[in-house]
Amino acid sequence: MIRTAEVFIFLILLAMLGCGKTTISTETDQAEITEDINPYADPSGYTGDPFEDFPGVIGMSIPEETYEEQNFEILSGTHFTVQIAAAASQDTAERLAESVSANITLPVFIDHIGMYWKVRVGAFPAQADAVDYSRVLVDLGFTDAWVTTREP
Repeated sequence: MIRTAEVFIFLILLAMLGCGKTTISTETDQAEITEDINPYADPSGYTGDPFEDFPGVIGMSIPEETYEEQNFEILSGTHFTVQIAAAASQDTAERLAESVSANITLPVFIDHIGMYWKVRVGAFPAQADAVDYSRVLVDLGFTDAWVTTREP
């Protein structure tokens, strides 16, 4: 019984020693070559230019830069938005909204809920879109930005 287990372990170790190697046979000399496989390297003995049959580049056409002002449709019904702050005064909320509006193209809203004026950005139909845009606002310095819902 012990002999069988030892043989089995020996066979497993022997198989593991061959991992990462391959045997390549060529048709011309039928010699076997054993080498490490590197999937990112050229095949052994390859000296050609992979682009030799492609035509040379003689010019490029770059489209003109055009900027279109984006018109965002304000969604009706409940939708997702990114809240960047909750201010204790309306004046503070308005100044913050003006400041953030200068750096982004999405609409900025101020919602008065309870005692606070909440500054919110965007009207996203999908929560994933709001989450993606919240990263932009965090990069702008609004580290407490978070996704919430909003009813117009």
